[in-house]
Amino acid sequence: MCDGMRIPLNTSVLSVPFAKLALGGRNGNFLLDTGATHSRVDMRRYEAPDGAKIFLSGFSLPWAQGGLFTAADLRSFAAPPGGQLGNVGTDFLSLRSIEFHYEQPHPFAVLGRKACDPTLLRASGFAAVGLPGYYEADPAGLQRGMPNVPVIGLRIGAVTFPAQVDTGYGDDPQGVVQLNGALMRILRATGMPMRARVSDVVTVGCSGTYAYERWQVAHDELSIIAPEGDVVVSYSPPLLEVKTGAHCGGISAFGEPFAQIGASWLSRWGASVFDGLTSAVWIHAAR
Repeated sequence: MCDGMRIPLNTSVLSVPFAKLALGGRNGNFLLDTGATHSRVDMRRYEAPDGAKIFLSGFSLPWAQGGLFTAADLRSFAAPPGGQLGNVGTDFLSLRSIEFHYEQPHPFAVLGRKACDPTLLRASGFAAVGLPGYYEADPAGLQRGMPNVPVIGLRIGAVTFPAQVDTGYGDDPQGVVQLNGALMRILRATGMPMRARVSDVVTVGCSGTYAYERWQVAHDELSIIAPEGDVVVSYSPPLLEVKTGAHCGGISAFGEPFAQIGASWLSRWGASVFDGLTSAVWIHAAR
């Protein structure tokens, strides 16, 4: 749909998109991570101390020859066989368009250097759902204090709120919606019926592992909302996970109500487009 180069994806681990890429003379699994603003490489494979900034060339990501990466211990993160060699964050992804195609048995991505044609996307059944000021090729266009992460609008009942789309978050069970304390307080204040759900799923955080509090909404549907306020698509009442630990950053540290959704939503949509060149996110309206 957008001009670009096609690369195969491995989505076998919690629907998270991995691509086999070369960088700095090494080859391996790189996570295409819209939830990370800085790209990283495995400190052991690149023989660099934790936290070190290293410039690497020979990058096989389309339209990229090299760049600055942070060395980190990536052993604890789930990945296809061979482990995770690195992740590609929005420091690279926001500078191009990227289509995710989760059609089985051969999922793939298309990366391009030009903005996508909105007329063509609409004719193909896609709807624009990205909120401006959150995902930008030029960081000067970002809302003050916000990370360069794609954001869409969601609604539960009468409450509409922004949600980051984090392809590096392998949500389990699929479709769970993470939200911060500020948003949970608003939902509770509306009197929205929900029941507590026992969670045995452990989430890896910046300083350990957590079993976050979970709540099942009883009746109110979850809808994706276009920037103009129209409902694009609705789903059954969601399972909510209250993300805590503000010291780790992300939505937990936001004072304003905010949510986050993970990689399984790419599978649910089938095909989606993230275009940092126009600060746009597109999903298929029928999905």
